Amino acid sequence: MSTHALVSPVSVTDGAVTHDVDFIRPQLRSTGLRRIVLHAGVQINGAPHLGTNVMQTSAFLLAAAARDRFGVDVGLRFGALDNAPFETRASPRTGAVYQRSFHHALGATEVERLTRHFYGDLFETLSAVTGVPYEIETYTAQQAQRAFREEFLASLAKMDRLRWVLAPSHGNAPTSHPCPRCGWSEKSGDHTELLAADLHRASFSAVCVDHGRFEVDVTPESPAYIGLTTLHRNLVKERVAARDAAALPVIVKGADWATGCRLLDEAFMTWSGSVPPPRIFTPVVLSDSGAKLSKTLINAGTADLSAETEPWMLDATKWNGTVPRYAQTLVGLVSLMLSDPRHFERGYTTREVARLISRGDISTMTTASGGSRS
Repeated sequence: MSTHALVSPVSVTDGAVTHDVDFIRPQLRSTGLRRIVLHAGVQINGAPHLGTNVMQTSAFLLAAAARDRFGVDVGLRFGALDNAPFETRASPRTGAVYQRSFHHALGATEVERLTRHFYGDLFETLSAVTGVPYEIETYTAQQAQRAFREEFLASLAKMDRLRWVLAPSHGNAPTSHPCPRCGWSEKSGDHTELLAADLHRASFSAVCVDHGRFEVDVTPESPAYIGLTTLHRNLVKERVAARDAAALPVIVKGADWATGCRLLDEAFMTWSGSVPPPRIFTPVVLSDSGAKLSKTLINAGTADLSAETEPWMLDATKWNGTVPRYAQTLVGLVSLMLSDPRHFERGYTTREVARLISRGDISTMTTASGGSRS
């Protein structure tokens, strides 16, 4: 594949890193593990935009590159965020904002259907192209596991220090618990109180907008649902992933997560001897103003998009063609980005993506290691 279509600035890792998958190598060598599991995310709150699918395609291609360069077994685990808010309302008495998640509003069956609708065929095609197996796990299923609850309880024991890492400006890192009768939970957690906690149990008092005050006991076995702030949730998830003694966890996130991961790294340090998992940051897709493409900007009509921005870049379901052809376009685009770290460690406007596609340089479906699989 020709790379002259791209002109990118020199990376700070120039001369030290020839492929972004090599960021995994230090911990792979130090642990001696022969299996890698890459962890990435899946949003189910509407159709994915191009930036989301670039990150997910990157995860497949990075896994294939790790397999080919390091000779290890690989897998992909996508976390489906069914805890995203589905509906919101305010308390007429206090003004506090309450929300109900996709899981609590729609149920597990509908969440599964939405996940298949937005990602099923694409992931199956990407898996076939790269030879990388994958699985999808909802946040609801993950937070119900014993390991997640044990790590959550352990984090509460360190919360006097952790809260100033997870929220340096104000030290407020609340938990939220949906009402067991209706599923509504207070967004800010201002009226949620931790009554008692140790490594085996935590008791909370919370307020429902309709049913008043209720209490929740969280234990490794209890059914109580745990809602956490974004950084707290990711800290617990990464510590759970690090429990896997047979595989090295690798976190794959969009480059907009880099600043947040600085805080996650510091949070890991509150456990003596704890080492954060390696992370790889993928290119973000930008509007003409330089803002990251997001559902919020798209829905608000403030994304500042160029005339070259195709509808499918904002909503993948508007792709005018087959899913295999869409996957081919994504694989070609991301393979071009992965051809040099300076191409991968940057952002791309929708205008630039349109230019690259129009050149025809990404029409051949390839894996990250360069071998054609079409």
